[in-house]
Amino acid sequence: MWSQLGVTAVGIWLMAAPAVLGYGGAAAANDQIVGPTVAAIGFVAASAITRGLRWLNLVPAVWLLVGPWLLVAPVPAKASSITAGLLVLALARYGRPDPGRFGGWRTLAGPGPGAPD
Repeated sequence: MWSQLGVTAVGIWLMAAPAVLGYGGAAAANDQIVGPTVAAIGFVAASAITRGLRWLNLVPAVWLLVGPWLLVAPVPAKASSITAGLLVLALARYGRPDPGRFGGWRTLAGPGPGAPD
């Protein structure tokens, strides 16, 4: 849960970075599109039942690493984007769903043979 809330914070930083670091153009537009995406996925994945959605953040994380070079972004934008991409990649791997808490096939099928009542 905490790692995904960290990813949400990274997304919020991406939304604020163009104003804080003073850059515009394609790099700012990129951060203002990718930031809310990363934040939303991180926030939704903070819940144990939706934790598997955290893997969706791998696509924007890779884009954050590659995008600044393709967009010819200024140095502050590159540094912010690459740092954010690395953080999202690192934090996305933490956490796992808790299938026992929310049911699953065993719950639907009932207790197995020899299971205590």
